[in-house]
Amino acid sequence: MNIDAVFLRQFHRDESGAVAVIVALLLVVLLGFTALGVDVASLYRDRARLQAVGDLTAMSAVAAPDDATARASKAMARNGGEKPELNRLQLGRFLRNPEIPPQDRFLPLSAGTPGINAVAVTLGERAPLHFAKIFSDETDVGLTRRSLAIRTGAVSFSLGSHIARLDAANLSEALSGSFGTSVSLSAGDVDVLADAEFDMGDLLVALDNLTGIGSRNPAAILEAETTAADVLTALQSVLPSGAAGILGPIVSAAPDTSVPVASLVGGIDVDLGLTAAEFASEIEISPVDVLRSLLGANPVNHGLNLGLAVQVPGVLDTSVQLSVGEPPAQSGWIALGEEGVQLHRAAVRLHSNTELSVSLLGDLGLGVTATALHLPIYLEAAGATATLEQMTCAGTDPADVVARFRTGPTPLHPLNGTSVAALYLGELPGNQMAGGAIDPSTLDFADFLNLSIRVNLLLVNIEIDGLTLQARSHVALGQSQEQTVDYTRDDIANGRMTRHFASGDLLSTGVQSLLSPQNTELRVKPGQQGLLGEVVGPLIANVLAILPERLLASVAGPLDSVLNGTLNAAGLRLGEGELTLTGHHCERVQLVR
Repeated sequence: MNIDAVFLRQFHRDESGAVAVIVALLLVVLLGFTALGVDVASLYRDRARLQAVGDLTAMSAVAAPDDATARASKAMARNGGEKPELNRLQLGRFLRNPEIPPQDRFLPLSAGTPGINAVAVTLGERAPLHFAKIFSDETDVGLTRRSLAIRTGAVSFSLGSHIARLDAANLSEALSGSFGTSVSLSAGDVDVLADAEFDMGDLLVALDNLTGIGSRNPAAILEAETTAADVLTALQSVLPSGAAGILGPIVSAAPDTSVPVASLVGGIDVDLGLTAAEFASEIEISPVDVLRSLLGANPVNHGLNLGLAVQVPGVLDTSVQLSVGEPPAQSGWIALGEEGVQLHRAAVRLHSNTELSVSLLGDLGLGVTATALHLPIYLEAAGATATLEQMTCAGTDPADVVARFRTGPTPLHPLNGTSVAALYLGELPGNQMAGGAIDPSTLDFADFLNLSIRVNLLLVNIEIDGLTLQARSHVALGQSQEQTVDYTRDDIANGRMTRHFASGDLLSTGVQSLLSPQNTELRVKPGQQGLLGEVVGPLIANVLAILPERLLASVAGPLDSVLNGTLNAAGLRLGEGELTLTGHHCERVQLVR
């Protein structure tokens, strides 16, 4: 047997060692995949790290957009070392509105533009290749990652109003006049409603469900038109049973006249969507606030008769009507918004007819007797405006200003100059009480004093009853000026939320000026001059000469007390505004993918 042949046949049949050969052949491929896997994992790690640095950079920048670039550089240095580069930093506005397609929700804006609430950053770096560079001439690859961070800040605030402190009787009359039907609230009812606080968001959700707007944007209800009946029905649904029961008769009486939801809370950009709805849910209000907002949306232009218990020596009777002019711009009961949002309160007019004791005038001379004395007084108080000039969510120092307002009265008629109030003794056209600024040039003389003349002469006796004297006077009170009102973090932490601005005691000096000889015009009523004659004429001339001093000395005090009581009943203080910060809303910094 050929031993060599046998060996060869065995060798051909023997498969031992085949694996080693296959491995040896595939080793290059396996090592290539291993190198690729190592490099891919490294690139994923570098990309994740770059994304994390970008996220931190964007979040730091959006916390203070005015200093975004500097903050971004510091954040990159702290978290990424020297490797990442800031390829792009873009300020803009992000709208969390589900109705807007996701790709359109970020709107780029230039620095300094109002409404910036988002920062987009794009970082880039060169990531090294390890084993993979065996198969390429490149030693590294470029990575870029984009991060978008958002944070919206807003402020909610209210402004003192003429109907802020109306008592139950006057509030009932105002609602009756506004609704066109009888509304009756007791003092206890008003107290219960004032204490039943709830958040604005619950009311808006209930109103949205009731009106069936059907928008995917939860803030869309803020720009909807509804009715007073729907507002009160929604209000009932969010209140405890006791307060809801009180509203029952008012809901039944509420009209179907159109009411904008913005008359309750206005100013916020509804395209902020979820953010606007969340901010609204942070505002606490009471049912009385809702009633007052309905009055503001449907004011009692014909005048509200204020019930006053007059207890002033020398005053026999008084009647007072309060009217409200339209605000200079649409404005809610509460303003909620970003920098630039405004809240307005309308000008207020009072028409007071006061009957006084003629004994206040003393002796008017031989044969002259006063039989009736009444003073028709108009008072016009300027409205107020508050504008949010600055708000910030940044800072931690208690002394940091987080909200700054510009406040001031709205102007009266140009003929009143820059005054914050005006007093008129006389008669004005009736339509001037219903709306629009009062024009001082239209002031006419008014009957104010009735006289009886009894003169006994040797040959003849003169008797004249019903001789009427008329008066006219007008003064402007105070000087309007803008003020800045600041709220700090310490103010908010300690509940110091209300500020008074442009305050001043104007009324007392105003009444004295109104009745002063320098401003008061007196005359005999036209058509009665023929009753005077040679004897009575000098007597009346003497009365006209002494009356200005008598009015100033004896009538100014009682009249001042009557007007002060009227203003207190309506919650008014001339020349003063009351600003209340109802919320400082700062969204948490969020990342948007």
